[in-house]
Amino acid sequence: MSIDRVSISNTAIDRALQSNEIAEARTAEQPRQTSVANDEINLSSAARDAERLANLAEQSRADHLEAVRQAISNGTYNVSGEDIAKKLIDLNTR
Repeated sequence: MSIDRVSISNTAIDRALQSNEIAEARTAEQPRQTSVANDEINLSSAARDAERLANLAEQSRADHLEAVRQAISNGTYNVSGEDIAKKLIDLNTR
């Protein structure tokens, strides 16, 4: 059995590769110019209120978590067994 070497050439692929190289060379020669439009966003009063409430809720949650962290580190965080049992039951009945 003999396998001869085969040279496969596709002129369309070769031309595409060459044109891509030319385009890359042109792009490298020319500095890129970008323009930034001066866009402006105006929020309604309802959107501003919703954002403010979301920030307050997040801050309240962060404050609560920090208080729990402090209590745990101080050794003053206590949870009753009844509360733990209720949470476990709630989690398993959903």
